[in-house]
Amino acid sequence: MFNLRDAEMIAAGHEVRVLHLIRPDWYLEAEEAGADVSVRRVPFSATRPRTWRGARSAIRGELARADLLHTMAFPALLPFWGLRVRLPWVHSEHWSGLAKPVAGVKGAIKRLVFRRLRRPDRVVAVSASLARSIRRWCRAEPRVIENAVPMPPVGRRSSPAAAGAAVRLIAVGGLTPHKGPRIAVDTLAALVRRGVDAELRWVGQGPERGAVDAAVAQAGLQSRVHLLGQLERAELEAELLAAHVFVLPTAGETFGIALAEALACGLPVVTSGTGGHTGLLEEFAAARLAERAAPELADAVQELLRADSAEQRAATAAQARERFSPERRAEAYQAVYAEAREQAGAAADSGVR
Repeated sequence: MFNLRDAEMIAAGHEVRVLHLIRPDWYLEAEEAGADVSVRRVPFSATRPRTWRGARSAIRGELARADLLHTMAFPALLPFWGLRVRLPWVHSEHWSGLAKPVAGVKGAIKRLVFRRLRRPDRVVAVSASLARSIRRWCRAEPRVIENAVPMPPVGRRSSPAAAGAAVRLIAVGGLTPHKGPRIAVDTLAALVRRGVDAELRWVGQGPERGAVDAAVAQAGLQSRVHLLGQLERAELEAELLAAHVFVLPTAGETFGIALAEALACGLPVVTSGTGGHTGLLEEFAAARLAERAAPELADAVQELLRADSAEQRAATAAQARERFSPERRAEAYQAVYAEAREQAGAAADSGVR
């Protein structure tokens, strides 16, 4: 989804052809992209040698028709092994796994693969923390261009909790230990013990569903916790705009699209962990980064509720819309493309390419 949003944005100012190297078992079920983007899908898996020949053949064909190559996400670099690329080359990266060190034999293999990041003329990272993690592998300093952030229609804003109304907490993320749904349940329990009439609505699904259900039952919060599963875009937007505080006890985020989307809705945000989202949240008065524990998260929720107002929400939404605007991202990519063309031209003049 990250890559499709970027392709659609770039297509507003360029002719874009997408070569989608898709997992073979997903090939027949893939959905069509937007009308402005031409997509060609080719089955590819790094662990299935038989798929490499078709992928490399498709890449050669597309390179012959292109003026610039833009690869997106680390696996897209793998089939370029040994292929000569004469075009200006930009690579965008959002995979958090690149920031995690691995020791021993696996670490040596990982470092060998990481050297593929030296081939593009310019590398784009979705956060400053990811850029710092991959800098050593890149030819030049990575540029930071954040992920696309879905936003509600202009003029729609969520409202602060009315006097006497239950506080509606919302979270968006997989039901996984990394996202912290059980910590969110504990945070709700802490608020209820403090006399706060609150409920938690969690959008997303995952392997922790049974464990979360058990934690909810043990805490006696069955009437206050609603696990909503996956929602369509309109339903998700309605949930965000009806909520009072966004809470995500994550262990870490490369960027944090769900957090940014909540801010674009004007929601106060409480979260935890390390990664690219930490610096981002420092820019917003209605955001708090807390320890990944129920008491501290509950403290942050109450602090934001005391400061909450319609004016604050409008200001948060306006700031987020400016911060994450598609126009700002498109301008940043235009600058990166120009840098890549300049770098490729210099390399060709020197005989390196």
